[in-house]
Parts: sequence; structure tokens; C-alpha cells
Amino acid sequence: MFGTLLRFRLRRDRTQLIVWAVVHFLLAYMVASAVHTTYGTIAERTATVKVLMVTPAILLFRGTPQGTSAGDFMALLGLTFIALLVAFQSTFLVVRHSRAEEATGQTETIASTAAGRMTPSFAVIALGVVANAIATAALAVGCLAGGLPAAGSWLFGAGCGMVGLSFVGVAFLLAQLFPAGRAANGWAATIALIAYVARGIGDAAGTPHFDTLTLTPAWPIWASPIGWAQRARPWADDSRWWPLLLGVATFAVLTAIALVVQDRRDVGEGVFAERKGRAGASAWLGGTLGLALRLQRGVLVGWIASVVAGALLLGGLSGVMVDQLRTADSNVTGVLTEIGGGSGSMLRAFANIGAIFSGLLASAICVQGAMRLRQEESAGGADDVLSTAAGRARWMLSFIVVAAVGAVIALVLGGLVAGAVAGSAGGGFATWFWAIVWETPAVLVFLGVVALVFAALPVATVAVGWTIFALGAILGLFGPLFGLPQWARDLAPFAHTPAIALPHPDFAGGWVMAALAIVLGVASVYLFGLRDTKPGA
Repeated sequence: MFGTLLRFRLRRDRTQLIVWAVVHFLLAYMVASAVHTTYGTIAERTATVKVLMVTPAILLFRGTPQGTSAGDFMALLGLTFIALLVAFQSTFLVVRHSRAEEATGQTETIASTAAGRMTPSFAVIALGVVANAIATAALAVGCLAGGLPAAGSWLFGAGCGMVGLSFVGVAFLLAQLFPAGRAANGWAATIALIAYVARGIGDAAGTPHFDTLTLTPAWPIWASPIGWAQRARPWADDSRWWPLLLGVATFAVLTAIALVVQDRRDVGEGVFAERKGRAGASAWLGGTLGLALRLQRGVLVGWIASVVAGALLLGGLSGVMVDQLRTADSNVTGVLTEIGGGSGSMLRAFANIGAIFSGLLASAICVQGAMRLRQEESAGGADDVLSTAAGRARWMLSFIVVAAVGAVIALVLGGLVAGAVAGSAGGGFATWFWAIVWETPAVLVFLGVVALVFAALPVATVAVGWTIFALGAILGLFGPLFGLPQWARDLAPFAHTPAIALPHPDFAGGWVMAALAIVLGVASVYLFGLRDTKPGA
């Protein structure tokens, strides 16, 4: 029965696994190729590493400097973010096949057969292992195709796969603790972001060694699986595999605990019980808008808090940048401005990076809001609502409006917080506030695209949603640094919104993105009205 269940899950997720593998391969290949083209000489890499080593604010988003070879630069620029994507992949995969299936009654049905109660869980764990093995191979092959040495390429892929494997354990344990898949996904994503930030703090507070152009990170890096992958030091002369064992041990311990917890709880329940609602629904829940808000409020609160926390951190780092620039020479500020994505003062360039990062977090609200449409349809909730007087257009628009308003609130609050903190440190309130708020058109394009996919090809909603989110992050945050061609950068909505923090912002692109978001939203509602609902697909 174990083999049958595993094959069923592999067949069910074959499209998503293929899409993720292609994304991993292309991402690794793209970064490796960019290292050779943009930083093709040791002199260029040396100059950039020297700058990064004296700029903790940039190290927070990049990685640990470990030398000037092409492989070392690949690890510096790409490892942390790619590992974060693999962690997200693992959490969504595991929760979908554990807590989400339990909520729909599939787990109870399977448990009533000869498979028993625990066999489906073993199949989910095995699926997570297979998915991360595929990610490891795809990333390694991508690095090899980009012209990097074989040993480091496989260690790089294995490090990212180890991060994903760790979060298989995290997600599986959270699926036992929380009775709803939304809560398990939300907490898993939050822990992944905390791991990314902990790693970043470790790098930012590290000790630089200018004679060897390396950096010894501070202790917080050991609190993060992403940090463990960094400490494997792929492509370095003293690369090592043993830090990856920490991730394997984390996976083993967390899954063992989760299995014990599952064996002692009732099917459909969690360790933390859901708060009981009132016997009768409030008047607000009598409409589709109130229902959409109720179903998405956990996602909204989580991501809005993430945007505000990120803005607080970025605004504070703006003050650090001011202090650093007082003693920096012209060569340092010139390279930092280039990393920031445009001309102008380094402080403005950093604000531009911060605005894009805030926009990326806010776009997750839109992506998950549109995905919620598919989740409701798949679980049969859409049919229940549409069988009433509520129309198709009103039902779909309710979810779109809630996600859009949530994203706008997140950006406005983020802008206010970043502006206030940066302003108090001499970083400029208006620069930060308007730079973040003007990311709104790009963020809403994500909502329109995923909603259109839901309307036209509902089974691909989740895969496409997270794929465009990842690509938007890669092209928006890393496009200029990787030296990607302009046409590739233009694929990211963030490339077209006015960069308020930089000189001479082009507002035309922002209005075009706003119009595109509206067109995509209208088209998605129209196309949804032309097809049948597909619950359980």
C-alpha cells in the first residue's frame, strides 16, 4: 500500500514537480551564467566582495563572502534565496498532502482501508524526500550547465535540498499541531522567513577577513538550516559535507515527533484546537465579501505583519547605511549604487531595493488570495456558495478585492514604518514611503495573473502562482545584480513601476501596470463565468 500511495501522490503532483525542477534548473543556470558574464574577471569579483564585506545591510540579502572564484560568487549571490524557495516548496507540498487531505476527508477514507492510519504519512514523508532529491539534482545540473565545477555544484544542490528536507519535517509537525492547512502553511512560511533573516543577521554581524576576502559569520547563522547550507562552503577549498547532517538530523527528529503526535490524536483534529465560533453567523458573513475576508484573514494578518516587520528592519538599516557612507570612498559607493539597481545616491539605491523587497512580500498576499479561489473550488466550498443567490462574478470579485485591499494596506503600513524609522536616522521619510507605496501596481499584477490562470486553467493555479512569485522575486531583486538582459528584467512587474527612490522616476510604467492589473482582473472574472466549477480536481 505504501508504494501505491507514493505513486498516486507522485502522479498527482507530477506537473508541479516538473515545474519546480525546471525553475530550479533555470535559476541555478541563470545565476551561474550571470557570474561569468557580469563578474567574469577576478578583479571585478574582488572589488565587489570588498564592498559587500563592509556593507552589512547588503549582506543581509545576499550571503557569506568566501572568496573570489566563480563558484564562491555563485554561493554568495544565489544560495540563500534559492534555498528559501526550496523550503517554501517543501512546506506547501507536505501540508497539501497531510493536513489539507485530512480536512477534505481523504485521509480518513484511506485509513479505513488496509493501508491503515500511518502509511499515508510515510508516503507523504517519502514524497518530500523525492521532491528534494529532484531539486538537488536540478540545481546541481543547472550549476554544471553554467560552467561551475562538479563537486561544488553537487554540494550546492545538496545544501539547498537539505534545507528543503528540514522543512519537510517542520511542515509535517505543524500539520499535526494545527487543525487547518492555512495555519500550518502560514506558520511554516513564517519559520522559513525567520530562518532566512537569522541567516542574514549572522552574515551582517560577521567578522570580515580582508586578507583572504572571506567572512566568518556570527552565531545566528547556526540557528538556520539556510545557514547550515552556507557553512558547507561549496566550491571553497575547505568545503565540507558535515553541516548538511544537521538538516538531516532535524528532518529525522521532527518527523519522528510528528508521527508520535499523529498516532495520539484524532483524525481531523490538531494539538491546538480551533476556536469554536458562534452558533449563528454574523450579518457580515451573510455576503461573499465577508466570507472572503473571514477565510483570508489569517493570510492577511501574517503577510501584513511580515511587510511591516521587514519595513522596520529596512528602515533601521537605512540609518546604518548613512553611518557607513560617511567613511566610504567613491569606489565603494559607486559599486553599491550599481547593486541598488540604478544611478543616484547609495541611500536611494538601498531604498529602491527595500521597496522591491516590500512589494515582493505584499505580492504574496495577492498570490495566496487568488489561490484561495482554487482551494475553495477544489474543496467544494465554491459550489455551496454559488448554489445560493450569490453570483459567480460577485463570489470571485470578493476574493480579489480582499487580497488587493490587504496588499495595499500592507504597503501603506510598510511605507509609514520604513519612512518613520529611516527619517529619524536621516534616511528620508518621503523617499521610503512613496517608494514602497508605488509598488502597488506591480503587486496587483500578480493578483491579476494568478486569477486569470484560475479562471482559464484551474488545476495549474498553485504551480503557476508560486512560479511567477519566484520569478518576480528573482528578476526584481537580482536582475540588475546578475546582469540579466533588459528583456528578462522587463518580465518582472517591479521593473515597470516608478522607482521613486531613484532620480527621474518614470510614472508611465506604474499606470500601465495598474491598467494591466484591472484588465487581467476583468478578464479572469469573465472567463470564470464561462466554465464549470471543478471541485476535487
